[in-house]
Amino acid sequence: MVFLSAALLGWACADFRRGPAGDASADGTGERAPIDDPVFENDVYPILQARCQDCHSKGGSGEYTPYVLTGDAKADRAMVVMLVSPSFPEGSLLLLRATGYDHLGGQILSVDDPDYATIQSWISGLPQATCP
Repeated sequence: MVFLSAALLGWACADFRRGPAGDASADGTGERAPIDDPVFENDVYPILQARCQDCHSKGGSGEYTPYVLTGDAKADRAMVVMLVSPSFPEGSLLLLRATGYDHLGGQILSVDDPDYATIQSWISGLPQATCP
């Protein structure tokens, strides 16, 4: 229960703009350009594809969740960032679900798995929100 409370507190100051936001397009349309994140694209996204995409993609059992991978790392990054908390990576919904917490698919990663460490490290490196 303490862990869950701490996880929820970590979300209290989540800055949901940091993921989807990017630089406005040069053409003046107001469309946002995807954020260039080589660590996500090269290290994290392949893990998500290997471990999650079978269920969390169109046609999969998890297609009606907020976490649906399209196969495009740049496009999917914004959605994935909405599920993480850089100030408390272990409490991020992405990692909690992957370790089996309230996940219908069961445990996908354990906390001692190198893939868990890779994702946790990436989350820790994201910009942290500041509370007003």
